[in-house]
Amino acid sequence: AALAMADSALQPLDDIARTVQTFLMAQHQQRAEPPQIRLQPLDPRLRLPKCRAALEAFLPSGAKNVGNASIGVRCPDPAWIVYQRAEIRVYDQVLVANRFLRRNAIVSAADLRTERRELSTLPGGYETDPAQLIGRQLRQAFMAGMVISPRSVKIPSAVRQGDTVTLVARHAGMEVTSSGVALGDAGIGERVRVRNEASQRVVEGTVIDERRVEVGK
Repeated sequence: AALAMADSALQPLDDIARTVQTFLMAQHQQRAEPPQIRLQPLDPRLRLPKCRAALEAFLPSGAKNVGNASIGVRCPDPAWIVYQRAEIRVYDQVLVANRFLRRNAIVSAADLRTERRELSTLPGGYETDPAQLIGRQLRQAFMAGMVISPRSVKIPSAVRQGDTVTLVARHAGMEVTSSGVALGDAGIGERVRVRNEASQRVVEGTVIDERRVEVGK
């Protein structure tokens, strides 16, 4: 009887495991394929006072929800925290090169296809939405089947260093233009420094079109 009373005052370790499992499933509920989760059992000698509130699972700062991870479980009353190791395998359809792609090539829809990959094996990142890659310029060459990550593409340069560009300044409904020389490369929406040919002053503006830079914005 004494042992039974002592056990009832302790937190069942199965409850902690269920909390971790539910938390991880919820992290990937929007995916077409549910994650494969394997929990490392907690030390059976662990003795935690029974929680008088709902257990709360969380990802520690900097932790990922794929691959090998440590998931925290918190009890607010009485206060304690325990961590459970988990192996989380998540598969998704990610974008890869459909054929050999040269460095600096502009990505088109025909350059892409999807393949099922395990996400923890892609530390450089991945894309699932073609709109995030189409029209972008490749920073490197890709062999067919290689995953194209967000960091491997950039906005194509609409202005290149040494280009003669049109400087556009707008004020009170009026537009004033002048000529300048770009001092760097930049894509549409990016900032670039330009030397005004008339005043020789260096100004900074936003590329709004091919060889057009808006200043004072």
